[in-house]
Amino acid sequence: MTNLSLTLSELDQRLLKSGITGWRGANHDIDSAINSENWAAIDRAQNDRALHANAIALIFHKYTDTATEQGAQS
Repeated sequence: MTNLSLTLSELDQRLLKSGITGWRGANHDIDSAINSENWAAIDRAQNDRALHANAIALIFHKYTDTATEQGAQS
């Protein structure tokens, strides 16, 4: 297994922590909405989870380099 080590700015650390907390909360909200068969709440929670996942991905992409041979344009 390969370990990933990044040095994040203080702001990005806070944003990442908030994003992970929000993503986990949205997962809980999805479970609760499914149990109550509340389709509108499921949709809202899925959208919320997607927003948090995108924020997390943007932070990681900000700090990782993509080499040209991996498909990035030079």
